[in-house]
Amino acid sequence: MNTERANYISFLRCVAILLITNSHINHLYPASISQLATGGAMGNALFFMLSGYGLALSKKSINIRFLPWYKRRVARIYPSLTLATLFIVFIPKKAWLDWTIFDYIYHLIWPTHAWFISALMIFYIVSFFLLKKQNHNLFIPAILALVIPYLIFYFTIVDLSHYSIEGAGYFKWLFYLQTMLFGAYLAHREDLLNKNSFLLNGITLILLILLYYSFLLLIDRGYGSKFQFLTHILMFAIIYFFLKLSYSKFVSGQLMNLKYFGTIVSLIASLTLEMYLLQGTVYSLAFLKTILFPLNIIVFFTILLALSFILNKIAHFITSKLIHA
Repeated sequence: MNTERANYISFLRCVAILLITNSHINHLYPASISQLATGGAMGNALFFMLSGYGLALSKKSINIRFLPWYKRRVARIYPSLTLATLFIVFIPKKAWLDWTIFDYIYHLIWPTHAWFISALMIFYIVSFFLLKKQNHNLFIPAILALVIPYLIFYFTIVDLSHYSIEGAGYFKWLFYLQTMLFGAYLAHREDLLNKNSFLLNGITLILLILLYYSFLLLIDRGYGSKFQFLTHILMFAIIYFFLKLSYSKFVSGQLMNLKYFGTIVSLIASLTLEMYLLQGTVYSLAFLKTILFPLNIIVFFTILLALSFILNKIAHFITSKLIHA
């Protein structure tokens, strides 16, 4: 992967994990501005899009059978997941006293306590066999085909009395699989990322985000919840323009080459999985509530980054052994 490609992907991965993490720390903001703890859905969509994008880029140069390919995905994710589960769930709750074989399977294999990972491991399978066809034009029909189960679930199972499409359950998996396939498609259409100026793309992205949050505000006030699927449609445009911006020379070539900025962003990008797994434990630390805002958020991110770095290094050592086993 060339430097500029690594730069813009790292930039977006950093944006994604910061958005997701920020959406979970509303209790660290003063009540009057707790609405600033947002961005989780946007961050999730960016993550899945980038997952598909990265898989498609690597598939261009690596032709490999499914099982070795999938093993590499497992070896990257599961050491961190297992270690996090061990220290967050297993030991604190003395799980050895009452866990059954099904509990071990649930927490350590699938679906796990992290919905993102359980979805990703299924999406990998779908993505691999589409990538195997070596025809990027298949991704758009696949995305459109998923509209059928999406609409069936939307009008029969989803509670449309309030904003619910990002809640617990498997419905949102359909949308995030679509965003992952969308990312794989964009990896083959770099011509679409070069269109328009940085300024125009930036203004467009801001307007899309404002429209997205305006619609969420209307739903929150009791209007238009039956049309909340429009937020998912908007999200496709938002992640597309996020990618266009990060792909630009300004971000990938200039901004990311600033010494300290690029280093910090790249560090955070390399720790996204671990930050995702550990953030719930860190933001639950009681003493954070006793620290004044915004220092409490600075302390939170400092602890999260430090623990994520340690977990990443241990997991990386295990991963290297598994891959070369």
